[in-house]
Amino acid sequence: MPPIRSVQISHIVLTTRDIADVLLEHLQSYDDYEQMMKAFKKMAKKYSACSSRFQGGDLGPLEVHTSAPELYEAAMNAPAKKAQGPVKTRFGHHIFVLTEEEPLGDTGIDGINQPGMGAGDGTL
Repeated sequence: MPPIRSVQISHIVLTTRDIADVLLEHLQSYDDYEQMMKAFKKMAKKYSACSSRFQGGDLGPLEVHTSAPELYEAAMNAPAKKAQGPVKTRFGHHIFVLTEEEPLGDTGIDGINQPGMGAGDGTL
């Protein structure tokens, strides 16, 4: 099981698997992450069926209860900064890049004694 983490992804949604495969192959040919992301953003603006195309495909932090659970699961198992996919969802075929990740873990703080929590001492 992969570690629990917070992830941010960029994606391109395509109507056919064939087009997704061609774009993914092109992105995977890059050795440099910055150059790959430059190409990714251009492809997103030109080809993506998602409104995130106006942000170069950036979806921001991926939520657990997303409307595309297949994409969430694939992102949780993906390495950072590598073009991945295609992942089929009800929206189409996604190619994506995990652009940022942060491990999540138990901080040991339950929030009970934190400032600003509750109505104050002696209240329920």
